[in-house]
This record gives sequence, C-alpha cells and structure tokens, in this order.
Amino acid sequence: MTIAPGDTRQLSTLSRLGLFGAVDLEQCSSLLVKCSSQSLSPGQMLLYKDQENYSMFVIVDGHLGMHLQEDAPAVVTLNPGDTVGEMSVIGGQPTSAFVIAQTNCKVLEIPEKLLWEFVSSDLNFAKNLMKLFVKRMLDLNRLLYQRMHEEASSKIKTEKDEASGLYNLQWMKEALPYEMTRCAMRNRALSIMILKIDRYENFVQTYGTYTADKIFLAVANAVQIQLRGMDMAIKHEEGSIALLLIGTDEIQAEIVAKRIHKAVNQLVLNDQKVNEKYTLSIGIAEMAEEDYAELLIGRTQAALDRASSVGGNQTSH
Repeated sequence: MTIAPGDTRQLSTLSRLGLFGAVDLEQCSSLLVKCSSQSLSPGQMLLYKDQENYSMFVIVDGHLGMHLQEDAPAVVTLNPGDTVGEMSVIGGQPTSAFVIAQTNCKVLEIPEKLLWEFVSSDLNFAKNLMKLFVKRMLDLNRLLYQRMHEEASSKIKTEKDEASGLYNLQWMKEALPYEMTRCAMRNRALSIMILKIDRYENFVQTYGTYTADKIFLAVANAVQIQLRGMDMAIKHEEGSIALLLIGTDEIQAEIVAKRIHKAVNQLVLNDQKVNEKYTLSIGIAEMAEEDYAELLIGRTQAALDRASSVGGNQTSH
C-alpha cells in the first residue's frame, strides 16, 4: 500500500508525527508516493537482530517492542511517531535488536535512498531526523546505564552480607591478591586487621544466636563508622571482622585500632536482657615484600591469637 498523491487524510496523519513536524508534505508528495506502508499483527517481526537493513520505519499507529533476545521482554516500547531502523541505515551497521509488534501496527517504510532525498529537500525534515537520532542515542545510553546499575547492584548483593553490609570471605579471596599487587606496584602500604569480639562464644551460649547476631551487627556498625571510604570490612569468621586498609602502614593501623577499641568499649546494646561491656582482640599485619595473600592473612591471624591469649581487649602485631 502506498500513499497516494493528494491523500489529505494520510498527509494529515503524517503531519502529526515528529519526523514530519513542520515539513511541507505537499512539496514532498513526489517522495511520499514512493514510500510504502506496512500493517503488522501482534507478535509479527519487523526487524531481526544482526541483519542488514536499508530502511527506516516510522510508526504511524500501534506499538512496537525492541528486544535484545527474540523471546525476552521488550527493553524499549516504541509508540506512534517513533522511528526504528535509522541507526542501522545511518550508521551502516547491522540492526542491534529484534523489533516486534506489540499491537496491531501500521508503519511507513522510507528506504535509504529516499531518506537522504527527504533530508536534501526539506530542512525541517533534516532537523527532525537529527532530534530523533539524538533521542534514540540518549534512550540507549539511559538503558545502558540502567543495565550497568542493575548488574552492579546484583554483584554487590552476592559480594556483601545483607544484614551487616560487610563483604564476604569469597570477595576477600578475590580482591586481596589484586589489591596487594596494586599497592606493591605503586609503592603503597597495605595492612590487614582482624578483630574478634571477646567472649563471643559465651554470648551465643548465654543469650542465644539471635541476640549474639545483634551484638555482632552493633559491633560491625561501630567498626565501619571508624573507617575511611577506601577501607574495606569483611565478615571473616563467627564473631570476627577483617579490615583491608589501603595505604595504611602498621603504625597508622594501630591508630585505627585504638579508635575502634574506644568505639566498641562505649557500645551499649539496645536490649534490656543484655548488660555487657564489649571488647575486641585485634591482630594487625602490614604487607611485606615477600608476602602473598594467604601468608599475610596467616600473619594477621597469628597476631590476633596473641592478643586473645593474653585476655583480650588488646592489639597485637
């Protein structure tokens, strides 16, 4: 079906679409009659992904969906006045998505040769095309940002303990070797600190797991408040937290440990059943030239054991 010369009803419909806004359609009638109109049923494919395409399509009526996978939900819904296919025509690249009718649709097909004739014949058409092109680029950038944000959020959920906000041990196993290499290359210090809540096993036996977890979360929060943005806190073992301190040597780590001791000593749990003073045993080790991840963790654990063995509420290195 083509647009007949002088078809005022068709021309009136086109004039309301963004691409043809302020365009002299009567003057462009010799080009319009060369365009064809297509009708699509729900579920019918207009464009296949990764295929060559030589036409731009203007949605006159109905809705189309853009799909990254043929059987996946639409990532973008296209409405009357929107265009599709112009990216592959102008860029000379294969199509980037499947385009499928969501409802009964009518689209106007403008082949590549005619598209450039429209651009040459009417300045308003050229302006409208550029606006639509920019809008599509912005929409794609917004979609890309949304996808990246969703992926990052999903990754954080797998890396962190939801209750405490601490990274998990698997994350530490993957991140520590990388951070050690990065600091060594930049000649920066790196220290590991492991903090263990003194008498934590007694808290579990006396108050139960639920209350012991509340104590751990309160301590974890008090610890994290003392850290810088670049410091990373990890849920190490039951009742203990590991800290990855970038750019921090052993002396500076001891200063951090003093702040943490003070904050935890002053901690009061909002629970009438519990009336305890909380203390920590802390082990510190600064990365040495010969260290690898397991050795550095082992030296930190040994320092923690020394602090615990003398009664706790101590820092050892």
